[in-house]
Amino acid sequence: MPLDFTILGQGIYSPRQAARLVRGAPQEVLRWTRGSGPTEPLWHAYYQSFDDATELSFADLIELRVVKAFRSAGISLQSIRFAIRYAEEKFQVERPLSNLRFKTDGREVLMEALEQDGQLVSLSSRRPGQKVFTDIVRQSLSDLEYEAEQAVRWRPAKAKHVVVDPRRQFGAPLIDDFGVSTATIYADYQQYGDKAYLSRIYEIPKALVEDAIRYEEYLDSPIADGQSSI
Repeated sequence: MPLDFTILGQGIYSPRQAARLVRGAPQEVLRWTRGSGPTEPLWHAYYQSFDDATELSFADLIELRVVKAFRSAGISLQSIRFAIRYAEEKFQVERPLSNLRFKTDGREVLMEALEQDGQLVSLSSRRPGQKVFTDIVRQSLSDLEYEAEQAVRWRPAKAKHVVVDPRRQFGAPLIDDFGVSTATIYADYQQYGDKAYLSRIYEIPKALVEDAIRYEEYLDSPIADGQSSI
Protein backbone atom coordinates (compact mmCIF):
# COMPACT_ATOMS: atom_id res chain seq x y z
CA MET A 1 0.00 0.00 0.00
CA PRO A 2 1.47 3.40 -0.97
CA LEU A 3 2.10 6.08 1.62
CA ASP A 4 -0.81 8.41 2.42
CA PHE A 5 0.71 11.50 0.81
CA THR A 6 0.93 9.70 -2.54
CA ILE A 7 -2.77 8.84 -2.40
CA LEU A 8 -4.17 12.30 -1.73
CA GLY A 9 -5.75 13.72 -4.84
CA GLN A 10 -4.83 10.73 -7.00
CA GLY A 11 -7.70 8.38 -6.21
CA ILE A 12 -7.15 4.76 -5.26
CA TYR A 13 -8.91 1.67 -6.59
CA SER A 14 -8.34 -2.05 -6.28
CA PRO A 15 -8.30 -3.95 -9.60
CA ARG A 16 -11.78 -5.29 -8.77
CA GLN A 17 -13.13 -1.79 -8.02
CA ALA A 18 -11.61 -0.39 -11.21
CA ALA A 19 -12.98 -3.26 -13.27
CA ARG A 20 -16.48 -2.67 -11.90
CA LEU A 21 -16.36 1.05 -12.73
CA VAL A 22 -15.20 0.50 -16.32
CA ARG A 23 -17.48 -2.50 -16.82
CA GLY A 24 -14.61 -4.89 -17.36
CA ALA A 25 -13.01 -7.88 -15.66
CA PRO A 26 -10.31 -7.77 -12.96
CA GLN A 27 -8.19 -10.08 -15.13
CA GLU A 28 -8.27 -7.50 -17.93
CA VAL A 29 -7.28 -4.74 -15.54
CA LEU A 30 -4.30 -6.70 -14.26
CA ARG A 31 -3.23 -7.77 -17.76
CA TRP A 32 -3.39 -4.23 -19.16
CA THR A 33 -1.60 -2.56 -16.23
CA ARG A 34 0.79 -5.31 -15.06
CA GLY A 35 1.29 -7.50 -18.11
CA SER A 36 0.94 -11.26 -18.35
CA GLY A 37 3.91 -13.59 -18.72
CA PRO A 38 6.19 -12.22 -21.45
CA THR A 39 3.61 -9.60 -22.46
CA GLU A 40 4.41 -6.11 -21.21
CA PRO A 41 1.62 -3.96 -19.73
CA LEU A 42 0.11 -1.21 -21.87
CA TRP A 43 1.42 1.18 -19.21
CA HIS A 44 2.74 0.96 -15.66
CA ALA A 45 0.10 1.78 -13.05
CA TYR A 46 0.70 4.84 -10.89
CA TYR A 47 1.23 2.99 -7.60
CA GLN A 48 3.13 0.04 -9.03
CA SER A 49 6.51 1.29 -7.86
CA PHE A 50 5.33 1.27 -4.23
CA ASP A 51 6.03 -2.24 -2.97
CA ASP A 52 4.67 -3.58 -6.28
CA ALA A 53 1.17 -2.42 -5.26
CA THR A 54 -1.80 -3.50 -7.37
CA GLU A 55 -3.89 -0.41 -6.56
CA LEU A 56 -4.73 1.99 -9.37
CA SER A 57 -5.06 5.77 -9.57
CA PHE A 58 -7.78 7.88 -11.20
CA ALA A 59 -5.56 8.37 -14.26
CA ASP A 60 -5.19 4.59 -14.50
CA LEU A 61 -8.97 4.24 -14.19
CA ILE A 62 -9.57 6.64 -17.08
CA GLU A 63 -7.00 4.88 -19.24
CA LEU A 64 -8.62 1.53 -18.47
CA ARG A 65 -11.96 3.01 -19.49
CA VAL A 66 -10.57 4.14 -22.84
CA VAL A 67 -8.91 0.78 -23.50
CA LYS A 68 -12.15 -1.01 -22.62
CA ALA A 69 -14.06 1.23 -25.05
CA PHE A 70 -11.52 0.54 -27.80
CA ARG A 71 -11.65 -3.21 -27.18
CA SER A 72 -15.46 -3.08 -27.32
CA ALA A 73 -15.11 -1.35 -30.71
CA GLY A 74 -13.01 -4.28 -31.94
CA ILE A 75 -9.60 -2.60 -31.84
CA SER A 76 -6.77 -4.99 -31.03
CA LEU A 77 -4.44 -4.58 -28.07
CA GLN A 78 -1.57 -4.45 -30.55
CA SER A 79 -3.14 -1.40 -32.23
CA ILE A 80 -3.84 0.24 -28.88
CA ARG A 81 -0.26 -0.37 -27.75
CA PHE A 82 1.06 1.16 -30.99
CA ALA A 83 -1.22 4.19 -30.56
CA ILE A 84 0.00 4.80 -27.01
CA ARG A 85 3.67 4.56 -27.99
CA TYR A 86 3.19 6.66 -31.11
CA ALA A 87 1.40 9.42 -29.17
CA GLU A 88 4.09 9.39 -26.48
CA GLU A 89 6.93 9.67 -28.97
CA LYS A 90 5.38 11.83 -31.69
CA PHE A 91 3.55 14.33 -29.50
CA GLN A 92 5.68 14.08 -26.34
CA VAL A 93 2.65 13.32 -24.17
CA GLU A 94 2.86 11.20 -21.05
CA ARG A 95 -0.07 8.90 -20.30
CA PRO A 96 -1.93 9.92 -23.49
CA LEU A 97 -5.05 7.86 -22.79
CA SER A 98 -5.93 10.13 -19.88
CA ASN A 99 -4.46 13.25 -21.44
CA LEU A 100 -5.84 13.45 -24.97
CA ARG A 101 -9.34 13.07 -26.32
CA PHE A 102 -8.96 9.80 -28.15
CA LYS A 103 -11.64 8.75 -30.60
CA THR A 104 -12.33 5.74 -32.79
CA ASP A 105 -14.21 5.11 -36.02
CA GLY A 106 -14.41 1.39 -35.20
CA ARG A 107 -11.32 0.50 -37.21
CA GLU A 108 -8.53 2.79 -36.08
CA VAL A 109 -7.52 4.74 -33.01
CA LEU A 110 -7.80 8.43 -33.77
CA MET A 111 -6.60 11.50 -31.95
CA GLU A 112 -7.61 15.11 -32.34
CA ALA A 113 -5.15 16.97 -34.50
CA LEU A 114 -2.99 19.39 -32.56
CA GLU A 115 -4.10 22.17 -34.89
CA GLN A 116 -7.62 21.71 -33.48
CA ASP A 117 -9.04 22.18 -36.98
CA GLY A 118 -11.67 19.48 -36.58
CA GLN A 119 -9.59 16.91 -38.40
CA LEU A 120 -8.16 13.77 -36.84
CA VAL A 121 -4.80 12.08 -36.78
CA SER A 122 -4.62 8.34 -37.31
CA LEU A 123 -2.55 6.48 -34.74
CA SER A 124 -2.73 3.15 -36.53
CA SER A 125 0.43 1.37 -37.70
CA ARG A 126 -0.96 1.40 -41.25
CA ARG A 127 -0.82 5.18 -41.64
CA PRO A 128 0.54 6.80 -38.48
CA GLY A 129 0.17 10.55 -38.29
CA GLN A 130 -1.92 10.87 -41.44
CA LYS A 131 -4.99 13.07 -41.16
CA VAL A 132 -8.23 11.23 -41.80
CA PHE A 133 -11.76 12.46 -42.41
CA THR A 134 -14.46 10.21 -41.03
CA ASP A 135 -17.66 10.23 -39.02
CA ILE A 136 -16.82 9.43 -35.43
CA VAL A 137 -18.86 6.60 -34.01
CA ARG A 138 -17.75 6.97 -30.44
CA GLN A 139 -16.15 9.76 -28.47
CA SER A 140 -14.45 7.89 -25.69
CA LEU A 141 -14.01 10.65 -23.18
CA SER A 142 -17.07 12.82 -23.71
CA ASP A 143 -18.09 12.86 -20.04
CA LEU A 144 -14.72 13.82 -18.58
CA GLU A 145 -13.67 17.23 -17.30
CA TYR A 146 -10.12 18.48 -17.89
CA GLU A 147 -7.72 20.87 -16.24
CA ALA A 148 -4.48 21.68 -18.07
CA GLU A 149 -5.34 18.93 -20.60
CA GLN A 150 -5.44 16.29 -17.85
CA ALA A 151 -8.63 14.40 -17.03
CA VAL A 152 -9.52 15.36 -13.46
CA ARG A 153 -13.18 14.45 -13.08
CA TRP A 154 -15.58 11.87 -14.52
CA ARG A 155 -19.34 12.44 -14.66
CA PRO A 156 -20.71 9.05 -15.76
CA ALA A 157 -23.26 9.36 -18.54
CA LYS A 158 -25.42 6.76 -16.81
CA ALA A 159 -25.95 8.95 -13.74
CA LYS A 160 -26.89 12.62 -13.93
CA HIS A 161 -25.89 13.53 -10.37
CA VAL A 162 -22.86 11.24 -9.84
CA VAL A 163 -19.23 12.30 -10.02
CA VAL A 164 -15.94 10.41 -9.74
CA ASP A 165 -13.37 12.89 -8.48
CA PRO A 166 -9.96 11.72 -7.16
CA ARG A 167 -9.82 14.71 -4.80
CA ARG A 168 -12.99 13.64 -3.01
CA GLN A 169 -13.17 10.47 -0.87
CA PHE A 170 -10.23 8.92 -2.77
CA GLY A 171 -12.19 8.83 -6.02
CA ALA A 172 -15.26 6.88 -4.90
CA PRO A 173 -18.41 7.66 -6.93
CA LEU A 174 -20.42 10.33 -5.09
CA ILE A 175 -23.64 12.28 -5.32
CA ASP A 176 -21.91 15.46 -6.45
CA ASP A 177 -23.81 18.18 -4.59
CA PHE A 178 -23.89 16.30 -1.27
CA GLY A 179 -20.69 14.21 -1.23
CA VAL A 180 -22.50 11.00 -0.27
CA SER A 181 -21.05 7.74 -1.61
CA THR A 182 -23.34 5.95 -4.05
CA ALA A 183 -22.10 2.64 -2.67
CA THR A 184 -23.20 3.66 0.84
CA ILE A 185 -26.65 4.68 -0.38
CA TYR A 186 -26.98 1.44 -2.33
CA ALA A 187 -25.92 -0.70 0.63
CA ASP A 188 -28.48 1.04 2.85
CA TYR A 189 -31.14 0.62 0.19
CA GLN A 190 -30.44 -3.11 0.02
CA GLN A 191 -30.86 -3.24 3.79
CA TYR A 192 -33.91 -0.98 4.25
CA GLY A 193 -35.53 -0.96 0.80
CA ASP A 194 -36.98 2.51 1.43
CA LYS A 195 -35.86 5.39 -0.78
CA ALA A 196 -37.92 7.96 1.09
CA TYR A 197 -36.29 6.91 4.36
CA LEU A 198 -32.81 7.25 2.84
CA SER A 199 -33.74 10.67 1.49
CA ARG A 200 -34.63 11.77 5.02
CA ILE A 201 -31.61 10.36 6.86
CA TYR A 202 -29.11 11.66 4.28
CA GLU A 203 -31.03 14.91 3.80
CA ILE A 204 -30.86 14.69 0.03
CA PRO A 205 -33.68 14.73 -2.55
CA LYS A 206 -35.26 11.37 -3.30
CA ALA A 207 -34.44 11.80 -7.01
CA LEU A 208 -30.72 11.80 -6.14
CA VAL A 209 -31.13 8.69 -4.00
CA GLU A 210 -32.76 7.01 -6.99
CA ASP A 211 -29.96 8.18 -9.27
CA ALA A 212 -27.34 6.65 -6.97
CA ILE A 213 -29.24 3.35 -6.80
CA ARG A 214 -29.67 3.20 -10.59
CA TYR A 215 -25.97 3.84 -11.07
CA GLU A 216 -24.92 1.10 -8.64
CA GLU A 217 -27.43 -1.33 -10.18
CA TYR A 218 -25.99 -0.53 -13.61
CA LEU A 219 -22.47 -1.30 -12.35
CA ASP A 220 -23.70 -4.65 -11.00
CA SER A 221 -25.69 -5.59 -14.12
CA PRO A 222 -24.40 -8.32 -16.47
CA ILE A 223 -22.04 -7.17 -19.21
CA ALA A 224 -23.09 -8.16 -22.70
CA ASP A 225 -20.46 -9.29 -25.21
CA GLY A 226 -18.97 -6.30 -26.99
CA GLN A 227 -20.62 -3.84 -24.62
CA SER A 228 -18.75 -0.58 -24.25
CA SER A 229 -17.91 0.98 -20.90
CA ILE A 230 -19.11 4.38 -22.13
